[in-house]
Amino acid sequence: MLTQTAFGFVMENAERELDEDYKQGLTLYAEANKYFTRAVVLGENYMFLRYPWFDEWLNNSPDKHIKFGNDDVEGLYWLAAAYGGAVSSSRGEPEWVIQLPKVGKLLDNALAIDPNWNYGSLYSAMIPYSLSRPDAPVNASEVAEGYYRKALVASDGNDLGLHVSFAENVLIARQNRSEFVRLLTLVLESNHRGIKELEVGNYMAKKRAQWLLGRTEELFY
Repeated sequence: MLTQTAFGFVMENAERELDEDYKQGLTLYAEANKYFTRAVVLGENYMFLRYPWFDEWLNNSPDKHIKFGNDDVEGLYWLAAAYGGAVSSSRGEPEWVIQLPKVGKLLDNALAIDPNWNYGSLYSAMIPYSLSRPDAPVNASEVAEGYYRKALVASDGNDLGLHVSFAENVLIARQNRSEFVRLLTLVLESNHRGIKELEVGNYMAKKRAQWLLGRTEELFY
């Protein structure tokens, strides 16, 4: 919940505020970073209770190996999300930037267990990570699109957030304005209901889609 709150509300407000009041925007980013930092601590503590050597494994200790199970996928996902949010909200702070590979390690292990978990949430998380990872391949954009397609199938099109993520992370970089507008308009006009696990995320996706569409002129040139 801490991670979702930080992403959906505090970070969102921080991004919007930067254009109006830069100093206030930075203050909100710092607030979001506190949420994410707390989420990282809670997530690591939870995994540590399950696996006492989890911290050593996460920090690449060569003699520490963990065989995760289905019950670990959710914990791995939310810890990866917390780390990703902490890195983003730190705005380039070295102590967080160097933690970015942990996001990939956590997601890769979760994907190996249950790739379609929670309507393709793991695939969706890999969209932005594929582009920001330190060892990103030259075809990172195509890799990210591959994860988008997989998430689309896994969610049967019910997860609106994956459209927003693809539009924001891939289509802007490609300067594909027409597809950007089409996807975000699709999100705004969608009436998907009935999947409880996606309700909050879809609500936040619609809010972000509306904001991004309002910035179309400045995002495409």
